[in-house]
Amino acid sequence: MKYSLIFGILLMMGWANMFAQTGNYDIDIKINNYENDTLVVGYYYGDKQLVKDTLLSEKKGQFKLAGKDTLDNGVYILLTYPDVAYIQFHVNEGEKDFEIEYDYENKNDVKFKGSKYNQIFQDYLNTLNDLRPKAEVLRDTIKALTAAKKDANSFEAELNIIDDKVIAMQKRITEDNPECIAAMILKASEEPEVPDFADDENPQLRRFQYYKEHYFDNIDLGNPLTLNIGILTQKIENYNKKLTSNHPDSIINSLDYLLGKMKPAEKTYRYYLSTFLNEYGKSKVIGYDAIYVHLVDTYYQSGKAPWVSEENLLKIIDNANKIRPALLGQIGSDLTVYAEDGKTEVKLSAIDFEYLILLFWAPDCGHCSKMMPGFVEFNKEWEASGIKTFAICTKHQDKTKNCWEKLEEKNMLGFINGADQYHRSRFKLKYNVSTTPKVFILNKEREILMKNIGSDQLQEVMIEILKKDKREELIPEKFKATEDIKP
Repeated sequence: MKYSLIFGILLMMGWANMFAQTGNYDIDIKINNYENDTLVVGYYYGDKQLVKDTLLSEKKGQFKLAGKDTLDNGVYILLTYPDVAYIQFHVNEGEKDFEIEYDYENKNDVKFKGSKYNQIFQDYLNTLNDLRPKAEVLRDTIKALTAAKKDANSFEAELNIIDDKVIAMQKRITEDNPECIAAMILKASEEPEVPDFADDENPQLRRFQYYKEHYFDNIDLGNPLTLNIGILTQKIENYNKKLTSNHPDSIINSLDYLLGKMKPAEKTYRYYLSTFLNEYGKSKVIGYDAIYVHLVDTYYQSGKAPWVSEENLLKIIDNANKIRPALLGQIGSDLTVYAEDGKTEVKLSAIDFEYLILLFWAPDCGHCSKMMPGFVEFNKEWEASGIKTFAICTKHQDKTKNCWEKLEEKNMLGFINGADQYHRSRFKLKYNVSTTPKVFILNKEREILMKNIGSDQLQEVMIEILKKDKREELIPEKFKATEDIKP
């Protein structure tokens, strides 16, 4: 398998890995020309950088990281002040007693005594440092010659020699010392070798599918050690954001796949399940709330997140239950609200519409006032197509009268208007209305097609919905002309 040179260079920035716990460690650290008396020892946990210890110098530039408690195997960082720069070192199994020495002004020159694996990896990094300037010159030269349509073959050959040298070093580390942390990190950076699938009907698609299927071949997500390999966070980000369609169903499939692979590694599984829940619970992307609800239903409500306290679990489930009725693709609940007299019913299911803009608003809502002219203009231009606006004021009790007083001022008399003084319809629960304005687009079957958009997006979204539904005949003529001239 090919190793990526860029991954090798990035390793200089510091990766992390925590292995089995063993006690008794004694690591002497000497930093030449370092005046400060403080040194921070850190490590990585997922995408976080945490502090293991803060050391005070025994003598100028001399520190000791020692103890009889446990020190996880892994990659650590030494952070100096005031430059806030760091170097990395590994703690491998069987290497808990060694020395580190480097110069404060030249942090690339790190020496290890009593640690074979650290020195192997440091030699690799030193080689990268030596080769990188020449590789950069060659790349720039190749780029310039290519742009000028001149022959760059000799320079490409030189660059290939450098790449081959780096690949050979990486292979020696992974094959000769498979048990060390460096080998695990380098192995994780291998890219899958993808067949060309030349005989396939769609070779490009098939290559993509193969790459995605084999993306984690060199990382065992079920191994508890993977949580603290710094490369894992970026690889999962790439898998979810670049190799997965941004459709909620596709993302759900990817998350289920990842969590299923992580399940044997309790800490990894717990970390990423919590991370995914927070990410999609806070997401502003329309439709991503379905991912949050799926995670709650599949993992939290089913007892697959036993670390969560009962109090927090109930909050998580309650939040999902509030979101659930108004997910995209759901059939919107029927609503019965009332006209200005407070008695005449205005029933959603009784409205004759091809598509319905369901608008929840409030007379004292600043955003509603800002967006209302757009909703009014949309209604005027689209009502003849059978696309109507049903505006429900969210005020209750004696404040309901303010709803009716503001209709003329806001030019909303052309809408179908309603309010529910005593909240008999429970519309806030049925459509998860916690803020205003809140907009839903429903089709004739009351399926929720879109939500949470502003009036400035309404026309564009409506046109896209009609195209998807093959109902272009409902697009007003003036907008059809606009569509025709688009490139």
